[in-house]
Amino acid sequence: MDDHIQQAWQFYRKLGSPKFICAPMVDQSELAFRMITRKYGTTLAYTPMLHSRIMTESKSYKEEFFTTCPEDRPLFAQLCGHDPQFLIKAAQMIQDQCDAIDINLGCPQGIAKKGLYGAYLLEKREQVLTIVKELKQNIKVPVTCKIRIFKDRNRTLDLAKDIQQAGCSILTVHGRTKEQNKDFVGQCNWTIIAEIKQQLQIPVFANGGIYTWSDVERCLQETKVDAVMSSEALLENPALFSGQIKDLNDLALEYMQFAKQYDARIVEIKAHLFKLLYTGLQIHVDQRSKLASAKTYEEHLEVVIELKNKRADVPKENKFGWYKRYQNFKQPQNNIKDDEKQENILQQQDLLLINYDIQ
Repeated sequence: MDDHIQQAWQFYRKLGSPKFICAPMVDQSELAFRMITRKYGTTLAYTPMLHSRIMTESKSYKEEFFTTCPEDRPLFAQLCGHDPQFLIKAAQMIQDQCDAIDINLGCPQGIAKKGLYGAYLLEKREQVLTIVKELKQNIKVPVTCKIRIFKDRNRTLDLAKDIQQAGCSILTVHGRTKEQNKDFVGQCNWTIIAEIKQQLQIPVFANGGIYTWSDVERCLQETKVDAVMSSEALLENPALFSGQIKDLNDLALEYMQFAKQYDARIVEIKAHLFKLLYTGLQIHVDQRSKLASAKTYEEHLEVVIELKNKRADVPKENKFGWYKRYQNFKQPQNNIKDDEKQENILQQQDLLLINYDIQ
């Protein structure tokens, strides 16, 4: 085992060998949300994606978008960009307040294509490897990466091995291509994640295809990865990693307490409440309108309290919307690779959501 591999494992074990990870999410993995997920089982959290060039050029950007506290550890800060010098400078600005710097090589959105970062940067193999190498040489904390896969299996495996060789200490793999986005999400390919884990020597995290606690357990078992990362499922249920079904109205109220304590922005609060209160807002449309127009913390809190009182007699199991949506469409044992079948399944899911009779 060479020095880099040994150091990567020492680093991972020093963190406590975390298995349950809160994903980096723009405007949604802010400090308040990270803290409520930590309360319920998250053992490592990522900041929202931070734009390296803007961070180095704007005096207010870091203060507004990078917030943490002593209890917010272990913490990986995720940066995006394609210029090694901007990435290095941005990383040096925050390296003393986090445990690692993560490079975003997975964002599939159009803005990432325009800015040449995220999954679109993966097309520039040598540039990616240069970024990893130069970051590793110029910052004090380990460098990690989060990628998406290619349609070509061998190309994916070769890139993962090259990223490891360049100096990446932990690799997170989202088992979808950049084309599997928005209306064409499709099934997550755990098979390729398992192959990457088998062939790499550094810790590997799996991302994608997680909707329930049973999915978390099955992903760990089937892929043999070191940890599971969740985004969408955590947004609806911040207690996902507790393995328990919690009352989402109670969780929404708890989140508001964290939001006040850690001064969450209104845009973050609103986004979280629409996810957490999803099923109740479909029934109580007056509260949905009220939430949409709310402008202050107090107005958002009022919606949370009123909806909690209105739904006091509803069993907590019936308060899940996205959770129930995917009960009949769990990650299959054998991953579906045919694009037409994937699109058909997605259409069925949307019909199920539209026609679902919320109790």
